[in-house]
Amino acid sequence: MVEKGAAFGWFFTYIPIGRDVDLELMATPQQRAYMFDRITEFRRTKPIFLVDFWNDGEAAVGCIAGGRKYFHINSAGDVEPCAFAHYATCNIHDVSVEEALQNPLFKAYQKRQPFSGNLRRPCPIIDHPYVLRDMVKESGAYYTQKSDNETVDEFAEKLAGYAAAWGELADEIWEKRLAGAPAGMDGGND
Repeated sequence: MVEKGAAFGWFFTYIPIGRDVDLELMATPQQRAYMFDRITEFRRTKPIFLVDFWNDGEAAVGCIAGGRKYFHINSAGDVEPCAFAHYATCNIHDVSVEEALQNPLFKAYQKRQPFSGNLRRPCPIIDHPYVLRDMVKESGAYYTQKSDNETVDEFAEKLAGYAAAWGELADEIWEKRLAGAPAGMDGGND
């Protein structure tokens, strides 16, 4: 990439959105840890600015969505917490941006952020699917995708195994990292 003139790279992982998705396409927890290690190595050795959207929770102090630093408006105008979290309580055609930023789903996000004391587990979709479910239910949010009718309970259940497996590995990594961290670097609230 550098040889081709790239100065910036943004890494995303596959997020299984929709009813009939293949969870096998997701990076395994081990692959996700490997991606973090490789990107960290590239940052030290390559003249390129790299962002790892799902593994840079430490830099962002957790998830940036829900209007904390970022939100998404889909093509129908639904105001979603994230481009991957297809739930909303309002539509930009009916409210101002200022009003949209105060919607109940965003408030539910913000009162829980960060979603874990382990900032390597920032995402409510793939790292804390039951938290996503609870926020959707608490806020009365509706599903914004017209192509399927997967419930938030089905979505959370589908991702629970992945979240648990990544959580176990991420917690091991986080504890090792904290063992060498200066006092006060505890990563937030659990």
